[in-house]
Amino acid sequence: MWRKKPKRSELTVDAIVARIAGEDTREAIARDDEQTGRTTVIVHSAPEKRFTLDQAHRMMQVHRECDRTICPRKMAAVNVLVGAGVMRLDRRAGY
Repeated sequence: MWRKKPKRSELTVDAIVARIAGEDTREAIARDDEQTGRTTVIVHSAPEKRFTLDQAHRMMQVHRECDRTICPRKMAAVNVLVGAGVMRLDRRAGY
C-alpha cells in the first residue's frame, strides 16, 4: 500500500502576512470590546449606506477572512476602494 503524501501547508509569505493581520485585527477588536464593555458583532449583510474610504478600509480588515463573492459587506468595501482608485483587482486571481 502506498503512503499518501501529507498536504503541503499554506506557508507562503502572503498567507503568513494575512494570518498575522487577521490575528492583529481580532486582538484590536478584543481590546476595544474590553475597553468599551461591549461585544463587537461582525455583520456580513450589505450596508444601508455607501461606506466612506475609512469605513471601507476598516471593513476590509474586519472581513479579511471572508470571501468577497460571499460576503456582501466585504464586496461593498471592495467597490468603494476600487472606485476611489485605492485598490486594484487582479484579474489573474479571478477578481
